[in-house]
Amino acid sequence: MRAVDRDPRLRRRLLRQFDRGATTLRDVLAERFPEESFEKVATEARTEYELCIDCLPWIGGSANPRSFNLYGAAIWLALWRVLQPRGLTLEEAEELFCDIFRAYWSRYPQSLRHFYGRIRMGPTHQRKIEGLATVSQQRTNPDDYVYRFVVGEPERFDFGIDFEECAIIKYLRAERAEELAPVLCKLDWPLSELMGIELRRTTTLAEGGERCDFRFQRPGASDVGAQRASVLALVVHGLVGWAACGALMGGLMAVASVPTALVVHALGAPVIFAAVTAHLFLRHGQRPPPVVATFFTAFVVTLDALIVAWLIQGSFEMFSSMLGTWIPFALIFASVFATASLLEGCLRARARRG
Repeated sequence: MRAVDRDPRLRRRLLRQFDRGATTLRDVLAERFPEESFEKVATEARTEYELCIDCLPWIGGSANPRSFNLYGAAIWLALWRVLQPRGLTLEEAEELFCDIFRAYWSRYPQSLRHFYGRIRMGPTHQRKIEGLATVSQQRTNPDDYVYRFVVGEPERFDFGIDFEECAIIKYLRAERAEELAPVLCKLDWPLSELMGIELRRTTTLAEGGERCDFRFQRPGASDVGAQRASVLALVVHGLVGWAACGALMGGLMAVASVPTALVVHALGAPVIFAAVTAHLFLRHGQRPPPVVATFFTAFVVTLDALIVAWLIQGSFEMFSSMLGTWIPFALIFASVFATASLLEGCLRARARRG
């Protein structure tokens, strides 16, 4: 089934995206074509792209994130069909397409691209890929991808994907342009680079391999191959730790003097958060110790300011007490950092042995 038959608005959306990227095409192709010739190339490419869109198979639309990879292949196919008669070789197409790709995505700030890359490397996205990979093994759609999720290996990579069938190759084969497949495979490298992700791959279906073996890693990460706690897990554990500290303080104020309550609370808060950190790492996965320590401390400060000081007490006077606030905050940070660092080392050593 054609994608445009399932989604009548798809053609219009994709053509709008093409028009927005026309400036990038102009910048990259300016050296190859004079102004009048470029306008003709751009017009022909847009017309050809519309024909390519009409031939795209349906593999799930927005419900299948890999649909967008397939839609992108139609753009490159249209450019290839327009530029090949003008003398473009496959070797030149590889360099040209990578230049266009980099120019297009470089319009976005590096911080934004890298933030997107961290999301793609995160545990939530990994679980999503694993679920989609399981579904793909059912092979319900002959035009779709078929792949397997590969669990990360400590010190080597965070996770991997082994593609056994490729929707782009199937599409190009149907369009009698399978020779373009190895060229499009090269675009995976600038994409990973722009998102701050390290990609390793030794074989591809387009080059005659039995699979495409993608292996992804965050450069410089200390927890490569380890399970990573989700943001939700961090929030929940931070809330539990803050509530426990509040309950401790409330109980102490009911049975002891204020100075005694403040001292015991200052000593008890880091113990509570050490236990919270241990539970997070052992049950939900790890995060870099500075990140966990900063998050928990900032979380406690924020809740104390908004709920205790502002809503309950109606005053921020509590923050004038070193023993009542700032010393517990500092001890919480130190306790979480030390606990997280210790557990990170233990978990990494256990992963190497396992």
